[in-house]
Amino acid sequence: MPENTDSPAQRRRKKDALQSALVSSAWMALSAAALAVLSSIFVKNTLVRTILIIVSLLEVGMIVPVWVLYKTRLKEIEGGEEDAAGQY
Repeated sequence: MPENTDSPAQRRRKKDALQSALVSSAWMALSAAALAVLSSIFVKNTLVRTILIIVSLLEVGMIVPVWVLYKTRLKEIEGGEEDAAGQY
């Protein structure tokens, strides 16, 4: 375990990782909602509408891996892997 477990650089990296996960999640949710709403308004063909709704749901489902990767990123930051790599 590194001596500087919560250095300013680590706090900055944690903040940046959280901000990135939040922006990515919001963007995916917004695009999924827009796709679902616009397809229900403008698409008359039910097959095409169904496909677009499925794509929209897949977009929402992609939010989960973003947060899994965020947790992995936090472990890397807390483990000091970047700090150790920066010494070389």
